[in-house]
Amino acid sequence: MSGQDGDSEAERRTFQLYIDESGRIAMARGNADRWLGTGLTDLEGRSVAEFAAEESQFAISEILVQAALREFLPKSLFFMRETRTGSVSGFEVTGKPQTFNELYRLNFVQDPDMEYGPQSKNSREGFVGAVERAIRDAAENDRDVDMTFLDIGDVGRLGSIPGLSPEDVRRFTDRVESRLKAESVGGDSLGRVDRGKYGLVHDRNADMSILRSEIESYAKDVDPGGQALRVDASTVMLDADSMDVGDVRTALEHAVDEFADTGIDAVIFDTLADSQASYLDRKETRTALLMRCLDDDVLTCAFAPVCDIAKWTTHHLTSEFRANLDDDGLGAAEILKLTDGDDKLRTQVDSAQCRYILTHEALDAVGVSVNVAIRSLLEPEVIGMLLDFRRKAPQRMVILRLSGLDKIPWEKVQALDILRRAGFAIALYGRDVGAVTAEKLEAIPADYILLDPSFVVNLDQLKRGLPMMANMVSRCREYGIRIVFEGVLESAGARLLSKIEGALCNGPYFGEPVESLDQLKLPVQGG
Repeated sequence: MSGQDGDSEAERRTFQLYIDESGRIAMARGNADRWLGTGLTDLEGRSVAEFAAEESQFAISEILVQAALREFLPKSLFFMRETRTGSVSGFEVTGKPQTFNELYRLNFVQDPDMEYGPQSKNSREGFVGAVERAIRDAAENDRDVDMTFLDIGDVGRLGSIPGLSPEDVRRFTDRVESRLKAESVGGDSLGRVDRGKYGLVHDRNADMSILRSEIESYAKDVDPGGQALRVDASTVMLDADSMDVGDVRTALEHAVDEFADTGIDAVIFDTLADSQASYLDRKETRTALLMRCLDDDVLTCAFAPVCDIAKWTTHHLTSEFRANLDDDGLGAAEILKLTDGDDKLRTQVDSAQCRYILTHEALDAVGVSVNVAIRSLLEPEVIGMLLDFRRKAPQRMVILRLSGLDKIPWEKVQALDILRRAGFAIALYGRDVGAVTAEKLEAIPADYILLDPSFVVNLDQLKRGLPMMANMVSRCREYGIRIVFEGVLESAGARLLSKIEGALCNGPYFGEPVESLDQLKLPVQGG
């Protein structure tokens, strides 16, 4: 039965799903309709994976495995999506087999500290989605809203200030985010688009100078000398009435990217329409630059370590393609954005970066992964180049990190089996793999699965979810699959993950991408 008005707060945050071993819901109880956006009886027959947020899709596999084995699921953290609004909430989940039937009982308790999902809180894409929802809601309620970017400075340098402990830094960050959340529309249109850089949607008549002054006072409490922190802000009017939905998204993405990549001084537009015009101008000139770089064969790569965290060694490298020019340059994120929707241009980029990796002699002693759009593997010339390399250098370890599986499922790309038999390893993103049973896990054409950074950005959530993650890593290794936790930011997170035997990690904590392997912070495994 659904929750009633007389329920306690704890009861309002709780619901149960009874699933079969395939994850199909046989019965629901409690406040499932509130948190999943679907009536209790309408949930029956649907998969629990349908309601998992993108960042928790692969983690749902652990539920399916435990249900099939009829074992207890330790306390785990999952993010679930409310189907009516698309909002994401975090839940502590436990599971156990029923003794009187074949069903498996999952108990979900919503965590108030996880009431908006990590995708909107900790990624550019998630924040753009949150702003889009806020714009739609404002239009429906005849409400005027704006978007403000706030840069609080180099948070990473706070750790070098004498007398300031990691706990002091955490409390400062929590204080800032709580204040920004309180100012944001609905409490969920807030995003951390990069470390120390936030965006929020707020009422147009809100006085942002007061908010900025309060954040400045928080900064002075931990950094009175201004060694690391300096608060700057810029506001963009969300004038979306006369714009197409697609234009609104590209205008938002452009504004967020300019802020995250360049800083507050790059936000030189006052309205969304101005941002869209700036985006179109920039895309034309930057695409021409990329094509010139391809013609001149000047694309290069930088390398970031993927670490075997229990051994504190570099297991392999991840390559980032870029173009370093005398007066300009193109980074990996910008190249990916410029090639989005242009399959021919993306294939040219993939060919150029693979050619660079395959002919880089310094990589003979260490494996390297390269980002490749799965559509590029439909091109015979790309496959031919890879197979020719494998014949010439069978000792080299090359991992193909595949993207674009939302457009072309891996089952339709026969080249995957050919490449794996030839000795290439395959890495897939957990969000693309989705929730899988043990039988499906055995059939996945993958050697590595890359987990969303939301697993590691919050230390409390990471600590509480560690037993489940350890089980997941161990289970996947039984099928020859290594799990990579992406986006590790802090030493505390790295130390927690080091308790998981076999876990691989990457992220800013292990160092920025470098072009010389001598600059790697951790030694190469076996080197």
